[in-house]
Amino acid sequence: MSWNDKRHITRIFNAFKRNKDKIYKEDIDALKSLNEIIEDSSKTMTAGNLIYAKLLCLYLRQNAYEHKGVKNAVKYLQRELQSPLDHNLGLLTKELNNIELTLYLETKGVNCEKWYTKKHLKQEDEQDVINKIKNEWTFKLVEKAFYSTANDLLKDLNNYE
Repeated sequence: MSWNDKRHITRIFNAFKRNKDKIYKEDIDALKSLNEIIEDSSKTMTAGNLIYAKLLCLYLRQNAYEHKGVKNAVKYLQRELQSPLDHNLGLLTKELNNIELTLYLETKGVNCEKWYTKKHLKQEDEQDVINKIKNEWTFKLVEKAFYSTANDLLKDLNNYE
């Protein structure tokens, strides 16, 4: 059951509590039964998608603090999930290239985390940097690796425990 569903059911329960004289025991039992059905249904659906559930839990665990609670983390995730996969693969491609470039520049003595460098690149290294940027990660390479990794994770039965 989602946090929104839980909030709605709690609201109905509270409405019944406020109007005790007009509520029958059967009404309360019906609401409790409905609540159990919804909870069992959500557990069954999630159990059938265990890898998704694990990734969702991982995302929420990592982002709940940053987004000031789980509700905001879920809202942010909903927005993120609405962007196309190609968009996210493009962002992943850029990030991987940034990481590779930073690591490469560090081997040349350039500190990328500061506004200045400890030493400047030699003239011959500048072309190496340009080649490194052009040839490291392409969208097609990232896309291929992503689908391969996703399929490997889906095929690995240990991920379903």
